[in-house]
Amino acid sequence: MSQYKTPSKRGSVKKEAPKGRAKAVDLVTGKTVVEYFFDPTLVIDDANKSKKGQNPNDILLNSKHLFVPCKIIKSLKEDGTSNNGSNNSNTGNNKKKNKGKKKRQSMEDASDVNSGPALVKTADGTLYKVKAVHQMAALTAPDDYIGMKDVLHLANVSEASLLHTLRVRYKRDDIYTSAGPILISINPYKLIKKFDGESLYSDDIMMSYRSGDTFTDEEPHLFQAADRAYTHLMDSVHIVPHLEDDDHDVMVDGDAPLGQAPGEPRNQSIIISGESGAGKTEATKYIMKYLARITKKKDVHEGLRSPDGKIASSLEDRVLSSNPLLESFGNAQTLRNDNSSRFGKFIHINFSTDSGAIVGARISNYLLEKTRITTQIDGERNYHIFYQLLAGAGAETLEKLGMDGGASTFRYLGSKTVEKSEKDASDFAETLDCLARIGLATGDQQTVFALAAAVLHLGNVTFEQDEEHVAKVCEDTLPSLQKACELMGLEQEAVTEAILTKNLSINGKTIKKPSTVAMAEDKRDAFAKMTYSCIFLWLVKSINQTLTVAAKNNGETKVGFIGVLDIYGFETFEVNGYEQLLINYCNEKLQRHFNRHLFEVEQNLYSSEGVDWTYITFNDNRPCLELIEGGSGTVGILNTLDDSYAGMGTSAEKDVKFVNQLHKLFGSGTGTKKKDGHKYFVTPKFGNDRQFIIVHYAGEVRYTVDGFVERNMESLTNELKDLGASSTVELAKSVFSCATSDQEVTQKNDTRRSSIRGFSVASQFKLSLQALVEDLERTQPHYIRCIKPNLRKAPNSFAAGDILKQLRYSGMMEAIRIRREGYALREDHQSFYNRFSVLLGPAEIEGEAGIEQLVNVLSKRLNVTDADWQIGHSKIFLRHDLSDKLERLAALRVHTAARTISRFGKFVLHRRLSKLLVAWARFRLVMLKKYKRVRAATKIASFHRSRMEVQRYRADRKSVITVQSLQRRRVAIQRARKIRDPYCDMTYQDIKDLLETEKPKLDEAVNAKDFKKAAKLEAKIDEINKALDEREPMTRKKLEGLIEKCQSSLDDALKRKSYTEAGPLQEELDALIAQRKDLPTQEELKEAVKTAEANLAEAVKNRDFAGAASSQTALDEAKAKYAIAKEAEGADDEGGEAEAEEEKQGVAIDGIESRADLEKEIGKMQADVDDAIAKKDFKGASALQASLDERLKLRVFFPSVEELEEQVSETKKKMDQCISNKDFTGAETLHADLEKIEKLLEAEKAKEAEKPAVATPSSFSVTLIDGETKEFDSRHDLEEAIKETKTKQNDAVAAKEFKKAEAIQTLIESMEKLRTNLPTIDDLKNDIKKKQAEMKKAVEEKRFSDAEALDKEITELETKLSKEKEKAPEPVAPEVLASKSPNVSSGPSLKSAPTVGNRSQTTKPRMSATLVGGAKVPKTPPRGSLVVTAKTPSGRKDASDDVSDTVSVKSFKSRASKVSKGPAKTPSKKLDTMAESRPVSKLRPKKPLISST
Repeated sequence: MSQYKTPSKRGSVKKEAPKGRAKAVDLVTGKTVVEYFFDPTLVIDDANKSKKGQNPNDILLNSKHLFVPCKIIKSLKEDGTSNNGSNNSNTGNNKKKNKGKKKRQSMEDASDVNSGPALVKTADGTLYKVKAVHQMAALTAPDDYIGMKDVLHLANVSEASLLHTLRVRYKRDDIYTSAGPILISINPYKLIKKFDGESLYSDDIMMSYRSGDTFTDEEPHLFQAADRAYTHLMDSVHIVPHLEDDDHDVMVDGDAPLGQAPGEPRNQSIIISGESGAGKTEATKYIMKYLARITKKKDVHEGLRSPDGKIASSLEDRVLSSNPLLESFGNAQTLRNDNSSRFGKFIHINFSTDSGAIVGARISNYLLEKTRITTQIDGERNYHIFYQLLAGAGAETLEKLGMDGGASTFRYLGSKTVEKSEKDASDFAETLDCLARIGLATGDQQTVFALAAAVLHLGNVTFEQDEEHVAKVCEDTLPSLQKACELMGLEQEAVTEAILTKNLSINGKTIKKPSTVAMAEDKRDAFAKMTYSCIFLWLVKSINQTLTVAAKNNGETKVGFIGVLDIYGFETFEVNGYEQLLINYCNEKLQRHFNRHLFEVEQNLYSSEGVDWTYITFNDNRPCLELIEGGSGTVGILNTLDDSYAGMGTSAEKDVKFVNQLHKLFGSGTGTKKKDGHKYFVTPKFGNDRQFIIVHYAGEVRYTVDGFVERNMESLTNELKDLGASSTVELAKSVFSCATSDQEVTQKNDTRRSSIRGFSVASQFKLSLQALVEDLERTQPHYIRCIKPNLRKAPNSFAAGDILKQLRYSGMMEAIRIRREGYALREDHQSFYNRFSVLLGPAEIEGEAGIEQLVNVLSKRLNVTDADWQIGHSKIFLRHDLSDKLERLAALRVHTAARTISRFGKFVLHRRLSKLLVAWARFRLVMLKKYKRVRAATKIASFHRSRMEVQRYRADRKSVITVQSLQRRRVAIQRARKIRDPYCDMTYQDIKDLLETEKPKLDEAVNAKDFKKAAKLEAKIDEINKALDEREPMTRKKLEGLIEKCQSSLDDALKRKSYTEAGPLQEELDALIAQRKDLPTQEELKEAVKTAEANLAEAVKNRDFAGAASSQTALDEAKAKYAIAKEAEGADDEGGEAEAEEEKQGVAIDGIESRADLEKEIGKMQADVDDAIAKKDFKGASALQASLDERLKLRVFFPSVEELEEQVSETKKKMDQCISNKDFTGAETLHADLEKIEKLLEAEKAKEAEKPAVATPSSFSVTLIDGETKEFDSRHDLEEAIKETKTKQNDAVAAKEFKKAEAIQTLIESMEKLRTNLPTIDDLKNDIKKKQAEMKKAVEEKRFSDAEALDKEITELETKLSKEKEKAPEPVAPEVLASKSPNVSSGPSLKSAPTVGNRSQTTKPRMSATLVGGAKVPKTPPRGSLVVTAKTPSGRKDASDDVSDTVSVKSFKSRASKVSKGPAKTPSKKLDTMAESRPVSKLRPKKPLISST
């Protein structure tokens, strides 16, 4: 239930008028002042004759002081002025005779001054003579002075009080006023802000209306109406018994409630009506913003994805974006409105009743004004999008669209020079943003603009007659036609043929008929209108597709909608055409819905409930509506217009036929309404052959019928309609298809369409309007009446006559009256009895108590009559005032019962407490006597301590206040600096980077001679330099300079004894001195770096690697601070070189400076571990292994060459990616990191180069049984040694020395293992071929570093090959070898040893390998054991080969001697020419390089 409350949160009105009305009092004299509403119809002219011959209504509406407050200066009865204006010449004599009786007659004169003629004065000092004061209504204080926010609460509601209330509120910028559930909005023509500078439509004000519990707590607002609709929609799914406000339970058909079944959502509608320029479009935008704001969730939802895959926007943003987008293509500037909607739209915003969020939307459009595309009257413009393109698009886009010539080059824009406005440019940017939000890709946006530009180019095409009087395109306009066809993707020949010819079908044959110039111009304009209309329809269709959400509705989620109707207002101009007739017809239809909802349905409800009710008459516009659309057995104007198309004749002849038929059907004499016909049709006195007048609810409108019949039939030829399907642009095809689909849908619904006269626009509009009204009938409406304050679109101008006229024809007075005299609140009998039966006493409840007894008892108690409430058949009806009383009485009864219970409880509590208090008092008296002295001493001590604490508190409070004041001062300074300095949020480096970015732009502008741009960039660079100077980082050197300067100023102030200056200077000096702690010197920073290095070394020494990591972080931070300080203060070159050298050296950990040193140490330690294991010194091996593990952990601090190269590669990729993304700041940072990594990589490679090459041993050695060591550097020597050793083994076996034979077998096996490290000649040749192919490929791919390494390997392989060829024997014939071979069974001798020289020819070469890996070596090698080692050319052992492997003696097994099957293969002849044919790289050094791998 809506309660009446007087306080208002915002606004100048402190409280509403009390019931007992006070009188106005003069603040100077203290006398009661009676003011009246000035009535211009009572004015007496200067000749003392009443104005005759004028319509009193015209006098009333044209008055400057209509219903303004006025005071009575004096009565005109004393001057003998009668009501007819005659003068009495004896007035002066009568005054002298009655001079002595002045006091006695003063009382009588005071009573007569309010009844006869008098002289009155308005607030601006204008004097008027009125003939009857008693006919003017008196102002009621304070209601008529304060401007009530709800006019239903006025003591006396009349046209004068209503108009004056609106005037008072309008002057203080309260543009919204309530009339019950109806909101009256007056267009201010300016931006309104509250007293605190906050916008009237800010986010905080939005949420304040949403958070309010009742609507009366806030000032009337658009947000209040929108919130009421949203709340009713959300509450409609729950049935809660309460007093229903206003027309919430109005019936439409039968007993079915408005909307859906019980428990289903009750759809709402917000109907915004008013004249053109009254602010309907702006009201629609603010309502949609409010609904989107209160339902938008905090979490980010996945937005719509555009065709190019980008996220467009959230659903709420898309709903808001639809409004500005349709305004750009559907609104235009008119004489009465700068942003007039030239189409109507009904926006369905769907809400989920469970979550309350927006789940979709749909837009229905009505009757786009196509005539404006081709012609506009003086002072008006075409649609906004054309001017936005000219003002906001770039030069390249305009040149591409052919619009670089400006508006003066287009006939459809009036061929007038239009200056580019900033508003059009900003609106174009908003249009682009809206197109992106609804998911339209950039390419599609350009196509839409191209089609719009094509419309303008079509308008520039002109025609002329040839010799045969046939139309043809003028030569000078052919470029315009060519450009239009290019933008639309159409063939120029096809468009020309469709415009210049017409296909006629006769007896199945098609004949092309040439067009005249007039016909060609009509077709050109029709094609342009169709193109633009298709663009608009396609945009609406696209918006609806993006706003439609496939909701997952499984029966649990209920969806309702709030419809916002923004449609063209009532229009009347000097020349009113076909569009004005349809627009005013639409307003008549909506006014009919308003009347039906507020008057007819309301009063029918009273009749059905049996309520005693006096019927209220209102301005019923049903007859006028029937005149336009037909009904009640009569033919309407629209039907007559459809029938006028039939028959032969030109368009002008058909228009004359149409208007003559109207005069015949509805008119009689000229200038009068037909007495026996329709009273809302008037035949004009002049021009009745081309004009007719309709008496609308808003007044008479004269229509001129030029072009009515032609515009009504949409006479587009099929050739023009089919052109769109042949477009080469896919989007253009989709756009042109909207015209065909839209007509097919409407033709399907229009059963009255004749195949002869074609399709009727009026019929289409009538059907869509009927569907709109049916949608509104199924919703609960909320009305907003927009009022235009003046015709000049001027702010702070209140034209009372125009406003009163709008209030009259909108039915506001009747609506206010029915709500004051009607019963706005109603409730079911049982619910009402349950809520208010608490007001009955025990005696009154006895017997059968019911609703009638309750009403009778309360009527007597409240002294009210049946006029205040009535009992219907199922409901009880009552008024606002009575409902407020009942609510208060019920609340008071509950409070009274609660107080009674509370009093009893307090009585019991008081009695118990009194006993306890007496006992405590007695005990207290005893204690007071006993401790009297102690209390005295305690009191003195406590007073002293209190005094001390007070003094301490005051001192602390003073200090705190001082600190607070200083802190607030600092905060204020910071905020002021942020306001003054736009770069305050940027760091010094950011501003420096910005400066580096802007300087190249300045150079480019200067080189391009774009001095205007260069001037702007120069000014911007100056600002950046200034900000850069202000943000230069504070250094210790700079700080010392400031301290010295401040100290000098302080000394100077003290010398001059200017102590007022000395105080702030001393504070500034203290602050600067305090900054020394934050800005250490370079020496202190160096010391911090050394300390961090020492801590790191100590942590590594103590094997505390976790502490080493943290120490490393501290070291990096200390170095970074030192680098910043050095860069800021500009260290000298010598110091910089030393620091660079120190940086280059890095931190040494246990003498290890690089990864190469670390790996060398690890290899050595691994060899020591293996040696200890071989000697079975497991305790020592465990200690060595622990040291080895610690060394392995140090690999984290020393990356390898491969890791550094990988970091370089990754950093380069990231830097390239930043450059492609134009993130130059990130690229610069990565470049700096890359330089550091490359520097480390070069240092590591240098360390690797310094390390002796240990890649592959050039020779391998074997320890013989006698302890001697034999080295092998070729495969040939190895095979010879194996052959000789096997001969010795055969001799030992023959001599039965099996232990020796077994030792020799072990030696042979060790020697055979060396074959993998000594490749054969064929293996070397194959390796050389492979390396040569790889080097050739590397050179082709320009990998010169790889080519150099491969060249080095080829050189080594060629050296090995030449050495192997020198030692290899000459090839021997097989038969000779066979004759020399001894017999295998000839006994153990040296000659009988098996030959294995050719076995290694098939083994694949391997690089470095452990000779005897994994063999356990005893501590003391047994006698006869073998030790196999591999030595590098330098003589030092490799880390992996330092451990000597002792081969255990194995049991001897007899083996069969293997005889070589044949001699070694002869090397290929190509071997000699291989070195000569090998390609030589230019990068090959003169001396062989040592490989780093």
